[in-house]
Amino acid sequence: MEPNTPDQKGLVIRDGLFRDTVGARNPTEKTVCLEGDAGMSTGILMQNGKVEVQGDAGQNTGVLMRGGRVVVHGSTGDFTGAEMRGGEVYVEGDAGSYACAKMRGGAVFARSAKAVPPVKAYPLDGDDLRKVSAIFSLNSFYAMMYKKYSPSK
Repeated sequence: MEPNTPDQKGLVIRDGLFRDTVGARNPTEKTVCLEGDAGMSTGILMQNGKVEVQGDAGQNTGVLMRGGRVVVHGSTGDFTGAEMRGGEVYVEGDAGSYACAKMRGGAVFARSAKAVPPVKAYPLDGDDLRKVSAIFSLNSFYAMMYKKYSPSK
């Protein structure tokens, strides 16, 4: 459906429609790239693959993820990464309040978030620093401003 573009790697969505649950339940290695803002529950229940949002994403981003990667080139609403079991969520801005509530695995990487204990904010190690630098096209100095929010280091 024009102007969206499917290919072997996944789907690029550029029709300007506001969408909820982008990439929900994705079990494949495919990538969904949304050019614009996403509604709530982006990447909910993901098992694999990647979702990339070229804007902000609403609340419940990455909730109940078991694997895969969500990248948001903006901020997310509250409850980012709640009840995650695995996977990674990268937020270029703020990951909201109540982030990582009841998280058991996985990680949220963001400049700021109000995480729910027992999840803690950790400084990035070398590998995480390189990932954040590459994903957001930052030099290492700026990448050091990010934190890893997870139940364990």
